Amino acid sequence: MYNKIIDNEVKNIISRFKQSNNVNTSVKDLTHLKTYSIDDSQSFEIDDAISLEKISYQHKLWIHIASPTSYFEYKSAIDKNARKLISTVYLSTNTYYMLPEILINDVFSLRDNEKRESLSLGVIFNEDGCIASTEIVQSIIKVDYRLNYTEADELIDYAPKEEEDLSIISEILQSRKCWRKNSGATEILETFGKIIVEDNNPTLKIIDPTLSRQLISEAMILYGNLISNFTKVNKIPVPYRVQQRIDKVPKDNFQDSDNKVLYNFLLKKTMGKSYYSINPTPHSSLGLTSYLHATSPIRRYADLIVNYQLNRYLNNNELISKEDVEQMILEINNQGRQNIMRYREDQKYWLRKWFKKKSFKVYKVILLNWVNRYKNICILYFLDYHFSTICNLKSKKNLNIGESFNVQNIENNNIDIIFFELISLSK
Repeated sequence: MYNKIIDNEVKNIISRFKQSNNVNTSVKDLTHLKTYSIDDSQSFEIDDAISLEKISYQHKLWIHIASPTSYFEYKSAIDKNARKLISTVYLSTNTYYMLPEILINDVFSLRDNEKRESLSLGVIFNEDGCIASTEIVQSIIKVDYRLNYTEADELIDYAPKEEEDLSIISEILQSRKCWRKNSGATEILETFGKIIVEDNNPTLKIIDPTLSRQLISEAMILYGNLISNFTKVNKIPVPYRVQQRIDKVPKDNFQDSDNKVLYNFLLKKTMGKSYYSINPTPHSSLGLTSYLHATSPIRRYADLIVNYQLNRYLNNNELISKEDVEQMILEINNQGRQNIMRYREDQKYWLRKWFKKKSFKVYKVILLNWVNRYKNICILYFLDYHFSTICNLKSKKNLNIGESFNVQNIENNNIDIIFFELISLSK
């Protein structure tokens, strides 16, 4: 019965969307801007896009975020189902979408060459990266170019005269990042490995922090910061993303200050846990006095709440109450942790499968930490593959944190942990 209600809501949304001919005349038309979306080629949920507007001698950066709450109501069946899931869950062999797939594809996602409703933020910067002026509007946009990260990196690097916008945006956002660093932000730029599964065959994908990835990351941080300032000033109840710093990096905890892998690991340990709160307190590692998640309303319920509240405020409609938002924050923090654990368990399962395929291979690793020295449980970082994992290490030598050496995977029936043995110390 409940699924039938959702199906009826989906049909009504698609019908209304088609009848309106994709145009809402009551919102700002930004379809004249050259607009880019940048994401992985296989991404299905396209939440965000960017544009550059040239005004006299200034540049105005536009960040556009999909607006699913323009189409369905708070406490509708679609909303209740999304609230139950809290987020899209990406597993190696399946994806559980927070919102109905047909709506994501046909109505919500910022697909190329199609008009879409969005919540757009226009920003003009001073030369030092601080904000000169902002504008937040409900809008209609049209993505002209859907790019993957490799294509976007080429446009940024070569900056052809007819397509120089991304290069200019990259420079603007690099200045903004410097401004955040001067405000106390901590940047950890590192390559990482991620397990990808195709036809039950696990492979490892290496992801580098290229300029286009940094551009998108900084744009999303900027959006979350400026929207949080807006909601704070206008007393709009939303889930803020907060984080307190624990301590400075204990330099004497590792032998070699040039050991970047270990340094980054220890640096992360100094950062407090991030969580959602009704109170706009600082996010220390981002160097911001307030911040929230607002750029993924198709895939995260916290962002969807912000989406609801912005649309309601801009339309002079009644806001979702502070009490309701506080209750939702409890659910988001709880279910969000469970979703993260589910993803990590899935990655761990396929990582074991990946190692099993390469059981006789020797790996160069760095010892990041002892979890339980008595039981030989530690965290190893695999240098050629850019990932770390908890494992059991068989060794007759006394190994120190930060030391690098070679290991080999050994057969074991334990399904919870991978076993390795020391082969030799690295030179």
